[in-house]
Amino acid sequence: MWSLCKRLCARSDRMLDAAGSFLLVVGGSIIMITVVVQVILRYILKLPLFGLEEFSRLIAVWVYFIGAIFGTKYDSHVQGDVAARLFSTPNAQAAIKVITWVLSALLCFIFLYHSTKYSIWLYGTGERTTGLWWPRIYTVGSMVFGAFFMTLYSLANIVKYGEAALVSFRRTAGGAS
Repeated sequence: MWSLCKRLCARSDRMLDAAGSFLLVVGGSIIMITVVVQVILRYILKLPLFGLEEFSRLIAVWVYFIGAIFGTKYDSHVQGDVAARLFSTPNAQAAIKVITWVLSALLCFIFLYHSTKYSIWLYGTGERTTGLWWPRIYTVGSMVFGAFFMTLYSLANIVKYGEAALVSFRRTAGGAS
């Protein structure tokens, strides 16, 4: 059963990885194009296009949170490694990784809770952006999306590093006897 679950998760993960990579490239390109167009229109032609900055911000917020998802997935967030330097044995480092990801999952869950609560409240108010009058949930929804997948990948990292820690502890226990 665990093997089937891991295969299904791996397949879903590959699909999400491909979709996220595509969205990052397209979103980054759109941000670059809209900023260049806005600079040319505003500062060279003196004809700023209303709403282009708001559109750019909307895409940017989504790109930021998709990037945060990838940072969580690939364990590539900026980290301090003081604990890893203090505890240099493989078992201690494995334990530190698991503890770090448990704390990360807890923080992601708190972020998910509050971003969901805020999004539900915001959706209920019907609040709109000041420029184009788009529903603000379009932007704020990126927080819920990001927090959800960051929580999932934090849990996945707990499992991944937990399994590695168990192997390390068993290897040490097996070698010591």
